[in-house]
Amino acid sequence: MKILAIESSCDEFSIGVIENDKILCNVVSSQIENHKQFGGVVPELAARLHLENLNWVLNEVQEKIKLDWNTIDQVAYTANPGLLGSLIIGKMVAETIGTYLDVPIVPLDHIEGHIFASSIDNDFVYPVLALIVSGGHTQIELVKSPNNFEIIGSTIDDAIGESYDKVARVLGFDYPGGPQVDKLAQLGTPTYQLPLSKNDQSYDFSYSGLKTAAINLIHNLNQKQEPIKINDFCASFQEAATKVIAMKLERAIQEYKPQTLTVGGGVSANSRIRTTIMELGKKYQIHKTIIPKFEYCTDNGAMMAQLAYAKFTEK
Repeated sequence: MKILAIESSCDEFSIGVIENDKILCNVVSSQIENHKQFGGVVPELAARLHLENLNWVLNEVQEKIKLDWNTIDQVAYTANPGLLGSLIIGKMVAETIGTYLDVPIVPLDHIEGHIFASSIDNDFVYPVLALIVSGGHTQIELVKSPNNFEIIGSTIDDAIGESYDKVARVLGFDYPGGPQVDKLAQLGTPTYQLPLSKNDQSYDFSYSGLKTAAINLIHNLNQKQEPIKINDFCASFQEAATKVIAMKLERAIQEYKPQTLTVGGGVSANSRIRTTIMELGKKYQIHKTIIPKFEYCTDNGAMMAQLAYAKFTEK
């Protein structure tokens, strides 16, 4: 079984190819430099750039693995969630390839793909408790099989990645600012007081309040002409942003008793998030505690190919 999968939900156009549970290639065209001047992703620009870059990606895939197109058994693509224009480009490419090759065309869920990024080179033991942290999502999902996903908690407003980037922008960092906040946080001490948003007994999240509090604190310090201890500020923000995740995820582990613990999404590259997952896995003796390779944290075709293969081969 050889599957070609397309991921185009936001500002990356990517194609991954999998054969018999082995990723053969993962080609990604990133647009970060194009969107940096705007301080975030511009949806129409993202879709236009997908159109410009898709030929390069297809050619790169063929060159990397000397792909014989007639050996493709299935074409998968990200159907939702994501930017509408970007999703349409991916769907059109998938339908064109699938129709030409006369093979099945399979729509997939982007979030489920992020979860299965961790199963590349690893085997899930079900049930899986998965934390999804990205620019647009903050969720906890219980996965009972490749075709059985249950959202047990989600953000009610801003996602964690969005709050990182917006606070970073006020601090003067270029987009995407989240990784820069993480880097400086590791050098500082959390001495600034910031709230733990949605600190309750639910599994839901809220980052609007933390984002607003952090930005207001920056403005207040600037108005008073007090210097911001940037490392300590980043450490304080990161502590508030990730501590509530650790608390809620720990309660979910106690309630659902997973056999596998994992994390996915762009913010899964965050140092504190990765440490939290490993610490909880060790504390509760979850032997299958998996964090994805950095190359599979951001949007990529390999994760969608892995998801498609898992769904197709589920017994």
